[in-house]
Amino acid sequence: MRITKLLAAAGLAALLAACATTDDGAQSQNDMVAENANVEPGSPDEMICRNERVTGQMIPRRVCMTRAERQAMEDRADETFRDESARNLRINPSGGQ
Repeated sequence: MRITKLLAAAGLAALLAACATTDDGAQSQNDMVAENANVEPGSPDEMICRNERVTGQMIPRRVCMTRAERQAMEDRADETFRDESARNLRINPSGGQ
């Protein structure tokens, strides 16, 4: 019984410590918005923020990327999809089971 309480207290302390930490290298959203004011709309350096749902979580989170970063991510996703689709057809040429 005593060890259960000790483990619960240690788990709670670890959880609270994890919530309190911040990433010192990260730029705040206010800084990103201020820098974005100097960039002309439509340029690759324009910062675009969207609320995106993370798989397995109910609450969406705000994700900010430049237009160029978002395009590169979409291009990688399209390329991966094409590669996996082609690989599946090579493994199973009939397309069925």
